[in-house]
Amino acid sequence: MNELASYSIQAIAFAVIAMLAISSSRKADLYQLFLISAWLVGVIVIYARYGEGQVLFYSNDQLFHRQIIEFYLPNEGLTAEGIIGLRYLLTVPVYAVSLIGFHPMLLNKFAQLIALLLIYQQSKSYLNQHQVRVKVWHLPFITGPLLLFMSLLSLRDVILACFAVAFVLNDSIRWRIFAVSGMTLLRPHLGVAMLAGLLISELYQYMAPRYQVLKLLLVSTGTYVIGTFFYWIGAVLQQGVNLNNPSGVFTQTNITRMFSNFTGFQFLTLRGGDDAVVAASTLSLVASRLIFFETFAIPLLFILLFFRDIQFLTKRKLLTLQAFIFFYGIVSQTPYNSTRQNIPFLACMGVIAVADLERLQKMKQKIKPALQFAAR
Repeated sequence: MNELASYSIQAIAFAVIAMLAISSSRKADLYQLFLISAWLVGVIVIYARYGEGQVLFYSNDQLFHRQIIEFYLPNEGLTAEGIIGLRYLLTVPVYAVSLIGFHPMLLNKFAQLIALLLIYQQSKSYLNQHQVRVKVWHLPFITGPLLLFMSLLSLRDVILACFAVAFVLNDSIRWRIFAVSGMTLLRPHLGVAMLAGLLISELYQYMAPRYQVLKLLLVSTGTYVIGTFFYWIGAVLQQGVNLNNPSGVFTQTNITRMFSNFTGFQFLTLRGGDDAVVAASTLSLVASRLIFFETFAIPLLFILLFFRDIQFLTKRKLLTLQAFIFFYGIVSQTPYNSTRQNIPFLACMGVIAVADLERLQKMKQKIKPALQFAAR
């Protein structure tokens, strides 16, 4: 049996397992079946095109995961230093199951598929709690093209998004501890950013309700500045470097990159040596935004609705926004500023924006008959 056939059979087996898992739930629907089917076709097509070279497709982080699973873990074993650096939360289970004979990179992709389905299920449940039935136009905002595409890769981004959604949409302390622990083990600064967002959203409710816009600007500026300091605190703890002051906190470059990062167009601001982190041309990246339109549609809709009714500042909206700003404060101290880093925030913003928009629509439907009656 050739490698493609073996890989395809394993992929089909994983797809069947996922379908059996969702079919046992009364909450299963056709869109979940679509996600699984699209994932199955996608992973087979990528392997047919690139073979084992698939680990260099889109991101060489996939190669890093393969090296951990196929070289580091078999030869070096488990070490305390590798818990975060070698992403044991993901790589150790994949390595253990791969010993049976499954393709390790496909196992990694299957973990991403499970996370994708969980994001959809969590988002759907959250909307149902707000008496919102999922509609077709909601789908790109909760599990759209970008999340589906990322599930085809041997990365960690969809899993991080799943943890982020669980953290933001659940009020349970146990769920939040579980979710932030998962984020911290896979991307420490994301876990810290979510905790910062939660703390700020809790403290914000004790502030006077006046001057909302000005107050938000001041709080957001403080959040960003604190985030820049946390980059160096994290560097000291993780790498043992000397503690330095943040650089270029309020430079035009960093401020421009923050706003472009929010809409997924941060690659337009890369200059000099920093643009080496982006392999594709600017034209290709702009074109990709038409396919993965949620990279700019979600944050723009989120922020529009945020200020559309600024009195309706739920903790989840404030948590998500402040966590993003804090996270950007951290990454502003590095040249690495990719759309992948935004995915956990996009997943949270998308479902919150849908719930908020549906709330506004219901309010209009209630007010319209009353206005018509008053006009008679």
